Amino acid sequence: MRITELYILAQEMSQIAFQFSTSSSILRLKSISTSLYNSRPTTFGQLAFPDLTSSTMSSTPSCPCCAFLTTNGALFLPWNTGEDDDGEESVAIESKSLSAEDIMTPNESWDRISMSSSVVDSNDERQQILLVDTHGHPHLSRDVQYAENDTSIPIDDQSIVSLTCAVSPLDWNSALEYASQSQQILPALGIHPWYLADILVDETKNIDMQEDITKYIKWDWLSELEAHLSNHPHLLVGEIGMCKMARFVREFPKEKGGKATASQLQKIVFKKQLDLAAKWSRPVTVHCVNAHGLFIEVMRDTLTEVKESCAEIDDITEAKRHWRRAFPPAIGMHSFTGTAHHVGEILAFEKEILYPEEVQASGKRRRRKKQQGADKEEIQQPQDGEKDILFYFGFSHAVNHVMCTSEKARKKGSEAVRSIPSDRLLVESDVHNSVDVILGTAGAAAYAAQVKGESLEQVARSTTKNGLRFLSSLDSITDT
Repeated sequence: MRITELYILAQEMSQIAFQFSTSSSILRLKSISTSLYNSRPTTFGQLAFPDLTSSTMSSTPSCPCCAFLTTNGALFLPWNTGEDDDGEESVAIESKSLSAEDIMTPNESWDRISMSSSVVDSNDERQQILLVDTHGHPHLSRDVQYAENDTSIPIDDQSIVSLTCAVSPLDWNSALEYASQSQQILPALGIHPWYLADILVDETKNIDMQEDITKYIKWDWLSELEAHLSNHPHLLVGEIGMCKMARFVREFPKEKGGKATASQLQKIVFKKQLDLAAKWSRPVTVHCVNAHGLFIEVMRDTLTEVKESCAEIDDITEAKRHWRRAFPPAIGMHSFTGTAHHVGEILAFEKEILYPEEVQASGKRRRRKKQQGADKEEIQQPQDGEKDILFYFGFSHAVNHVMCTSEKARKKGSEAVRSIPSDRLLVESDVHNSVDVILGTAGAAAYAAQVKGESLEQVARSTTKNGLRFLSSLDSITDT
């Protein structure tokens, strides 16, 4: 079976039994007092929605889920004790690259990562961030996958920063409540493409298929999501996206338009959430399975819309600011199952937004070289210190390794990982129980290290820096 088929099969088994219960640095993420965290309620309850029309909305967090991390100098990366540039010599224990046949288990990986941190000065009282998990669903408290009977790793372990992602309005409060339990956790709210049935109108039989299909959707969730974003300045948007393999698409009634209508509904809901994330300058985490074409279509539609809206702006620098603000500050492609070609297409699109002059100039050069019979020229990359990264690519042990069983799928997955620039790689747990977060994330690091032919310590170091940058992009374009 292909990886996408295994992925859907495994997740559908979980879905059937699904029961919902009721800045350039990491320090830019939060400047919230520890007292707010300590005064958290034992239950989160229903949040009050502020007046979204008011011009006096406060940017001050109003609940414990926003008490993420601590202030000024309380965090550091044990990997960064030497030079701060990529390619620095690791301070971790000496290691060798993993072979394709010998990937570490999540437990072995975590033991090695935690052991590596022991070289750091034990007298330094700052928190040591060893891993950043940029996607998971531990607030759902489903079956344990990695930890078995070992619950020795607590939810508030100080060595990992994590993101818990809701999947439907029905679990938004649960995700917020879970995040309120630790200063190391951020919440994300959104509607997963599998769960669109939760926001459809009850009766759709009388809707004319020639009419606007948005009539299928109950839109009260959109104002609720915006209210949460207003009330929680450090709330992300996710998990959102599109998935042609979803049961919602495959089983959508033919009399109501079948797969074509279901896919269009996914696209509409995804675009609404993407626009909301851009409006509030929040990073998003995106599920995209067998829907790469639709994803690029939404991206291009967004760029076309903003270009048309500012067509009269002559200053290219000012126009680019508008183009950039039409997108979220960062987009994480979660448990990425696309190909190296898809990676290249996504990054090429990013250049159209961020470096349009270079794309245009490079295009002219390529045409001249083609006429002269010369090789194709690559677009010049900006210097590291100048980079504004829009797209990141996340990988998980559960999806990209465990569920990827065929040689062909593993080869394509490995090629995709190796095609991704090192400063865009993220690791994810993609687990559904809090006791699995660390082991799931460590397993993802082991997978990436094996595929890239790098040491585990090197991958842990780089993905930790990338993860913190991705999360801290909350504020990265607000002043651009």
